[in-house]
Amino acid sequence: MSVAMAAGARHDEVSSDEYIKRAEALLPLLRSHAAANEETRSIHPDVIAAMKQAGLFRILQPRRLGGAELDLRTMHRVIRTLATASPSASWVLMVLVAHSWILGMFDERVQDEIAAEDPETIIAGSLAPTGRAVRVDGGWRVSGRCPFASGTDHARWNLLGFKVPGEDSLLPAVHVLAPVRDYAVHDNWFTMGLRGTGSKELVLDDVFVPEHRAMPSPLLYGSLAPWGRRHPTWLHMMPVRPGLAYHVSAHVLGMAQKFHEEFVAITRVRNDKYTGTRKADSPGLQFRVAESEFDLHAAELILDRAADGFDTLAREHRLPTTEEFVDLRYSVAYAVQRCRAAVERLFAAAGANATYDSSPLQALFRDFTVATHHGTIDYDVNAEEFGRVRLGLPPTRPIT
Repeated sequence: MSVAMAAGARHDEVSSDEYIKRAEALLPLLRSHAAANEETRSIHPDVIAAMKQAGLFRILQPRRLGGAELDLRTMHRVIRTLATASPSASWVLMVLVAHSWILGMFDERVQDEIAAEDPETIIAGSLAPTGRAVRVDGGWRVSGRCPFASGTDHARWNLLGFKVPGEDSLLPAVHVLAPVRDYAVHDNWFTMGLRGTGSKELVLDDVFVPEHRAMPSPLLYGSLAPWGRRHPTWLHMMPVRPGLAYHVSAHVLGMAQKFHEEFVAITRVRNDKYTGTRKADSPGLQFRVAESEFDLHAAELILDRAADGFDTLAREHRLPTTEEFVDLRYSVAYAVQRCRAAVERLFAAAGANATYDSSPLQALFRDFTVATHHGTIDYDVNAEEFGRVRLGLPPTRPIT
């Protein structure tokens, strides 16, 4: 099957390998728009349209809405593939698909409400609870500024988090789905990397959100929402925090592998400007290449192990234990650390020419650096929790 899906084809009949082939077929298009995306600080509509036509936004979407409802491993492979051509486009796809996955955990009334507008409605958003929510009759009133809403230029709805002041500690926050009419976009996305993601700030001022569009955050993060159990697979019962971290790691790994590839290609033909000798003959550079390559091999193996963990939960239709939860998150964070070590080791030896805007290494390094600052893959937080649980101590943060 070509990238353009045959008329009438069902997404739940498309295999994982077919989605990978479609992602690979999109790479030339993504490369051709990558520079322009950075200049406009937004993904070109043709790229969004091509990813939509290829069915990539449907991979984790519930079958009841026409999606493929596959697995996290498939999405990981797709994100890694696209990250080698356009980190910003890959990032936006990752975020938007994650939100279509989370939609399947919400009340079926809002699922149907969003799908009625367009079964392929794009949902952007910001999960960190930065605004304020107050309970009222029939729902909530929310206000605040929600940053880092990647892909919001292309979205008709956004998934947003809000703190709930004064509530019982069991309800520290609530997540809501808000249509485009409910918020304003504040363009503050001026950053060192991932500029093309258009991760702007959304502003809401005393917006009413009906109850069916809201979910207490402990239900969402604890995989306790009853609607998630109504799907034919266990996909929408997967733990959200480790799942999101796992997808961020796909983006990081894809960029790191591309960085290594570019560094090797450049170094093979690069000469020392002072001695005229080949850089490739330098034992120091040889060690850097070897160590970095095997850091990336290790990261890939660790992430495959994490994917096996998700697959086990899906196969056994159960939630993770505390030990499994912290293991999944730390596995991902540790794999990202190996990627970080690989890239930073190579960039340190890339020479002054790598600092030019025209250098593919510079662009990748900037995007990579921004991606590795995502909160879900914070190494210190995840290492602490894993170590505490391993030593028989309770985690310091809710395992939800």
